[in-house]
Amino acid sequence: MFGLDIPLPEFWIAYFFVFWVLVGASTTPIIFRHRGQNPLLGALAGIVVGAIAGVIFLLLVVALEPVVDLLGQPMLGALISLIASAAITLALLGFARRFVPGAARDAAAGAAGGPRAPVTYSARVDKVDPNWQSMQSIRASVAVMLAALTLIPVIWMGMTAFKSYPDAVASPPKVAFDPTMEGIITLLTRRRQMTDAQKAEYEATEDLNWADKVMLKSGQAILGQSDYVKRLRNSLIIASTSTVLSVSLGLFSAYAFSRFPIPGKGDLLFFILSTRMLPPVVVTIPIFLMYRELGLYDTHIGLIALYTAFNLSFSVWLLKGFIDEIPKEYEEAALVDGYTRMQAFRRIVMPEAVTGIAATTVFCFIFAWNEYAFALMLTTDKARTAPPHIPSMIGTGLVEWAAIAAGSLFFLIPVVIVTFTLRKYLLRGVTFGAIRQG
Repeated sequence: MFGLDIPLPEFWIAYFFVFWVLVGASTTPIIFRHRGQNPLLGALAGIVVGAIAGVIFLLLVVALEPVVDLLGQPMLGALISLIASAAITLALLGFARRFVPGAARDAAAGAAGGPRAPVTYSARVDKVDPNWQSMQSIRASVAVMLAALTLIPVIWMGMTAFKSYPDAVASPPKVAFDPTMEGIITLLTRRRQMTDAQKAEYEATEDLNWADKVMLKSGQAILGQSDYVKRLRNSLIIASTSTVLSVSLGLFSAYAFSRFPIPGKGDLLFFILSTRMLPPVVVTIPIFLMYRELGLYDTHIGLIALYTAFNLSFSVWLLKGFIDEIPKEYEEAALVDGYTRMQAFRRIVMPEAVTGIAATTVFCFIFAWNEYAFALMLTTDKARTAPPHIPSMIGTGLVEWAAIAAGSLFFLIPVVIVTFTLRKYLLRGVTFGAIRQG
């Protein structure tokens, strides 16, 4: 890139360049606004400044390569080079801000020590300073780029879902490609490979729908619906039911442990916690033998009961921390006013513990939704869920990567919906029970 011999892969060259463009585009308008300049002019200047900062950063990486080679440790040398180049680039950006001129109408105010431009937005006094705002924008740029980096596998999975088979297995991987629905259709249907004569005969058929025409290009005919929708429905039923049961039972158990003097409370809590000490795969064979004798093998009830049991310990311990933080005086006041214990629990405790209930729901649902070992060993067809089904999707002698990517993408959507719906409770939920009051 830029004709420079940069000792970094092309992906990281583009990644760091985009980062500095983002830094320039976010910090420069702040400086222009505080100098009384037009915000639009600041936005345009920010893009230019960011591009220049990106080029300077890459030039510094090249210039520091001889110094880094003296260390004899490539990884450590590359890290030191990147940190030093970033520090120098930031210092140059800080120096360049001095050359941003103030607007003529605000020059007198600036000379008198006042702000060059009026503050027309709500902010604390210590947060009006351009240095503080610039640092916040840099922090936001770092957060955005880190989020983008972590989302690259998901983005690539989404791209692969809309690739044809040659594009999906191309080496080097293709970023620009002609999107197709072949992978999604392959995921949702059963097909057979056709000969050239069968393909010509099939093509002459007049009642072909759009899915038939898409698969015709790869020489395949659709026979019917695949099992993926059934597997996804099984996952939704089992995960949702086990989550509701584990959270409901865990809430009542946690309330009892928190409010009543139960004999052997510590031993019981430790026993509940001990169910999570062994990896689930260790007890798969005994549970398989037990389920086969009880008739629970390959049944929805079997997986629901198992997931509920494994989630219950987590649910009890997490919810107990939330309920411990709710003052008992609230319930005592309600009992004095004539409430029953259940009414006090429903009207006092549950509204106060809603953040904990939401956080516990998300974690329990994610465990039940993603669980693989039990679903693979304890089911075959009737109750099999999506996690063990997706890796087994093999086409006519080939691994259908586009179909696997499409299946993984659809499998991701319910978890995203649940987490996004309860997002406002999560931060409060994971920290609410962390501090105990004396």
